Amino acid sequence: MKQFLFLVQALALLALTACAQITGPYYLGQEKYDEGIEALGQQLKENPQDASSAYYVGRYYLALEKPTQAIPYLKRASEIEPQNADYHFWVGVALWAVKDYSHEQESYGKALALDPKHISANLYLGHSYLESKKWREALAQYDIVLKLDKYNPEALYNRADSLRRLGRSAEEIEAWKKFLKYYPDGSLAMSAASNMNLHGDFTYRNFILGKRNVTLKTMKFKPESTLIDVSSKKSLHVIAAMMEANEKLNIHIVSYKKGDVTLAKSRAKAVRDYILGGHPGFSSTRMPLSWFDLSETIKSGGKSFQVDDSVQFITVVQ
Repeated sequence: MKQFLFLVQALALLALTACAQITGPYYLGQEKYDEGIEALGQQLKENPQDASSAYYVGRYYLALEKPTQAIPYLKRASEIEPQNADYHFWVGVALWAVKDYSHEQESYGKALALDPKHISANLYLGHSYLESKKWREALAQYDIVLKLDKYNPEALYNRADSLRRLGRSAEEIEAWKKFLKYYPDGSLAMSAASNMNLHGDFTYRNFILGKRNVTLKTMKFKPESTLIDVSSKKSLHVIAAMMEANEKLNIHIVSYKKGDVTLAKSRAKAVRDYILGGHPGFSSTRMPLSWFDLSETIKSGGKSFQVDDSVQFITVVQ
């Protein structure tokens, strides 16, 4: 009879644990954090050794931006199941939120001791090093992440930022280019382009087109010709898509070619013709042209740079 009761109790505990593993992600995904705390908090009272319930209650508190309340639950989960790398990782995240950086890094270390390929733990350890001004350690950590996840946007961006802080300018510029190759849109792209421009590299530039700030790859042409390099055509597709979405958007195309006004004029026309070729419904009057046999003066970070061969895009004010 005792064995039967023990079996019933064991099965009940297993059922509670399984329930937490099912309902835990549900409350998290539905953003019903308070309901999750109430439901799984009750399960945790009934089964104090339910690591899954403790873990999800901690996650809910984190989602509610209450890291101080989250930490005891996440630590409890990691103590009940010390071999679970995810639990140690989330302890680290909660410690970061309360600016306990040394113990944060220690928690990521525990996660990585269990799972060296844990991408999030490797990534967040890099972030922690960056915030702690340990630039070399951060750089090494982001290199590890990129071996595991070649296109990780945070690692690509922060690797470049680490190189910037280390003063390794040539490597920094190449790292920004790599980030922008895969992630040319959004605020991080704008920041990456701005950092490149500070060094006088204008492979990418930020433009204000209509009401949007966009990052575009600089127009490149085949040497001494009007043939647009294939690497630049994506930028023209972006401009065309914006003009298609906003019929009131007109863009002034301004071409610069030092010492060759004829080529400058032909290149401005080539850019417009390429856009019109894909959108025959556009009126050419929406893209007025200007051209100069001078260098374009570009200001960045309080400095002025002379670019002998460039194309600028300016919103036409109605």
